[in-house]
Amino acid sequence: MADGRDLQPQRKETNWRVWGLGVLVILVIIFIAQNSQSVKVKFLFVDTTAPLIFLLVITVLLGMIIGYVTPIVRSRQRDHEQR
Repeated sequence: MADGRDLQPQRKETNWRVWGLGVLVILVIIFIAQNSQSVKVKFLFVDTTAPLIFLLVITVLLGMIIGYVTPIVRSRQRDHEQR
């Protein structure tokens, strides 16, 4: 005979990654909309104007690259010194 628990509808688990990604996308869109003005940029011998969000994205990407590469370089130097 069928158990009473088998007849209960199964509850779906909440996928928190999808919710988190959705919230992050909404926050990024708001951030872009609020930082779309142009700003003056001086770097070495170059003076230019660029959208603020473009400069922020470049800065974040450079930070991510540095944060990813630095531990790799350090571990290779440590391995080389141990030899």
